[in-house]
Amino acid sequence: MNTSFATSPDGVRVAYDVSGMGPAIMLLHGGGRTRRNWHEVGYVERLRGDFKVIAVDIRGNGESDKPTDPAYYTTDKMGQDLLAVADACGVERFTIWGFSYGGNIGRYLAAQSERVAKIIIMGIPFGLGASGDFRRSIEDSRAHWAPSCKPNWMARLISNHSPRMTRTICKRTNVPVTLAWLSAMLDWAAIEPADLRCPTLWLLGSENKNAMASLQECEEALKESKVQVHVVEGLNHLQEFTEIDKVLPAMLAFTRSDVSVR
Repeated sequence: MNTSFATSPDGVRVAYDVSGMGPAIMLLHGGGRTRRNWHEVGYVERLRGDFKVIAVDIRGNGESDKPTDPAYYTTDKMGQDLLAVADACGVERFTIWGFSYGGNIGRYLAAQSERVAKIIIMGIPFGLGASGDFRRSIEDSRAHWAPSCKPNWMARLISNHSPRMTRTICKRTNVPVTLAWLSAMLDWAAIEPADLRCPTLWLLGSENKNAMASLQECEEALKESKVQVHVVEGLNHLQEFTEIDKVLPAMLAFTRSDVSVR
């Protein structure tokens, strides 16, 4: 996996890698993960024979730059990152495949730019960038960690946790960076099915309660949109990504289809 970098208009460097040749597909990973997941599960290997596969480390993750100010994680800036990567790859139009956080980000660009030819959104609800239990969990995390992330935040961490626990927390996640991109999501506006300009596949596991509740709420709105729905029985949110043999056929059928409306 060879790493290249594109520079966004605000100066943030975004890491990506490219495999194969053909129509361009940009893969966006879940929150707190990296583009390496697409390789590990087998998506890149399965796609590279037919597509130009562009796997991206979303800013704040992987090898990409990691600002600690939530202002660097607006949906506009995230969209500019994706366009900068596409430009660096010599790609004018492309399909987005986004899982969880990646799908959340991708839908904002798909609502704004004609350069997104199609989008596959895996396992997230429509509406606000962060809502319901997820929104409350972000607010709780900020309340817990934000005081520690001011000057002398490490000293405050150590005072609240054992040194061993502090090392574990800091090894597993960059707390200030994680708080920055999570906090930014609280200000992300609502995106509804009709907002998406391009053909869209909304893939959900039947055991993903939040996404399935959103599906029920969006039943009428979907009729006037370009969104197709595919529910995979028995899958929870994580399995929507890891169970590649159950989800890839639907993705490929949609990606290769010429159908432009639901």
